Amino acid sequence: MPYRIFVVDDDEHYSRMLSYRLDKNPDYSVTVFNSGEEVLKGLSEKPDLILLDIMMPGIDGIEVLGEVVSKLPGVPVIMVSAQGIIDTAVESMKLGAYDYITKGQDDLVKLDTVVKHVLEKVSMERELDTLRKEVTNKYKIKGLIGESAPMKQVYHLVQKAVRGDLTVAIQGESGTGKELVAKAIHFNSNRKRGPFVVVNCAAIARELMESEFFGHEKGSFTGAHARKIGKFEQANEGTIFLDEICELNLDLQAKLLRALQEGELQRVGGNETIDFDARVISATNQDVIKMIRAGRFREDLYYRLFQYPIPLPPLRERGQDTLLLTNYFFREYTKEHPEFKGKVLSIEARRAITNYSWPGNVRELKSAVERGILISDGEAITATDLMIHSTNPISAWEDRMTLADAAETHFSTPPQPEVELPSTNGSSRYETPSIEPLGGDGQSIVSLEELKHRAVEHAYRRCDGNVDRAAVELGIGRATMYRLLKKYQLMS
Repeated sequence: MPYRIFVVDDDEHYSRMLSYRLDKNPDYSVTVFNSGEEVLKGLSEKPDLILLDIMMPGIDGIEVLGEVVSKLPGVPVIMVSAQGIIDTAVESMKLGAYDYITKGQDDLVKLDTVVKHVLEKVSMERELDTLRKEVTNKYKIKGLIGESAPMKQVYHLVQKAVRGDLTVAIQGESGTGKELVAKAIHFNSNRKRGPFVVVNCAAIARELMESEFFGHEKGSFTGAHARKIGKFEQANEGTIFLDEICELNLDLQAKLLRALQEGELQRVGGNETIDFDARVISATNQDVIKMIRAGRFREDLYYRLFQYPIPLPPLRERGQDTLLLTNYFFREYTKEHPEFKGKVLSIEARRAITNYSWPGNVRELKSAVERGILISDGEAITATDLMIHSTNPISAWEDRMTLADAAETHFSTPPQPEVELPSTNGSSRYETPSIEPLGGDGQSIVSLEELKHRAVEHAYRRCDGNVDRAAVELGIGRATMYRLLKKYQLMS
């Protein structure tokens, strides 16, 4: 689409000259106006650029500039001035003009350069607007999939959340779509033109998390070779999404609380106080109240972050939403991979999807659908192709035991090896040797560290070395699982 340029000048000879010069470029569409009154009537056509003479009878260029800035903010205006009124041209830039040129043959070269730069900026704005519209459409509230009663409640809460700037906390099991809801809030709020910055609090080493949040100055620690702008500064005038917020240690929780209360931060190793204005949305799959009682999460930070909680239902509680999501993932995958267009889900596969508990929620469903499309040999995708089983080693979320409970259940009284003892009649008999109890209840006492070690090892082996599944089984973060596996030398 060509760029629409308005040339406004009461000097018909000069305006024709400008129009002729600009019309040589096939990407420009030029319209000439010979008065301020004429161009004000034509503003509804929304030009991309206006070349505006300052000195005109009737409504002069300064008045027209004021109307353009008011009615079409963002449309660049280049003022055209006679040699004797350059001061007025400069003053017009304070009122919102983009630049100015002076009338004369020598300034036509500047005209070409200025117009080119302005329209490059307009082109970038067009691309950004297109991207914003695409992202907004992708994450609009009605873009969330589901018609069940629990999801209708989520829509209701999200619609209210976009009306203000309250801190939002999204709670739900892993794989329920917490980041998708956070994006729906951001891209439907008045901050949608600002950045959406994501921080996964479980994926960053503890010693680097403060720098990730607040940035650092050059030389503030080993490896800090240059200044780094932190995520909170990057999210200024937008939204910062703190995923897996419960993975933060207590020291950083205190620093985060102060930053949120004051609306300001200091980079690591710096003395400058930096203001920021970012909406905070956090997410967790942990029971925060239990963590507060256990002394692992600050109560004052809880009240700051959980100002507006949004609970997300697990997939097993969403009824027919499972099949709606299945159809959506199926369409999206075959759209991106047209070689699978002929595939269909068999009745058997749909029945298996409906009957399965989906401990990994929407994320697991998406993986199963895409896997079924990929590995099926015929047109009809079978239940076997989905590779889901009712005897999945990962139990439903509410049925999972805590780390301590799992350790106590499986390991507090480990089976003892049988030994062969001589018999008085010459035959052998097998007995389990007795262990002198260390506790008063007849059971040996195992340290908490040992219980944790055994629980991690058991989950890791039971899940066939799948770290993600083992972490979900234990109810801990993926990064925590990796750290424990390395600590107990269960993986290299």
